[in-house]
Amino acid sequence: MKTMPHSCNHLTLWYAQPAQKWVEALPVGNGRLGAMVFGGTAVEHLQFNEDTLWTGRPHAYHNKGASGHLSAVRTHLFEGRQAQAQRVAQ
Repeated sequence: MKTMPHSCNHLTLWYAQPAQKWVEALPVGNGRLGAMVFGGTAVEHLQFNEDTLWTGRPHAYHNKGASGHLSAVRTHLFEGRQAQAQRVAQ
C-alpha cells in the first residue's frame, strides 16, 4: 500500500497508478499550449497540442461583436444546423 507524500495538500492530485491510455491521461495546459500526460516513469508519453496547428498560423481570436451572435449560433447547433452556425459565427 502506498501513502501520499507529506507535501500533499488539498490542491495536489495524487494517483495510485499511471494512466495507461490516452483516454485516462491527465490534461495539462493553458488554452493555447496543452498536453496529455500518460504512461509511467519508465515510459512516459506527452502528447502535445498548440493552437496554430489548427488555425495554420498565429490567429487573434478576439471579436468584439461575437457575443451578440452566441445565442443564434447555439440555436443552430442544438437544432443540427452546423453550416448555418458556422456562417453566423464567422
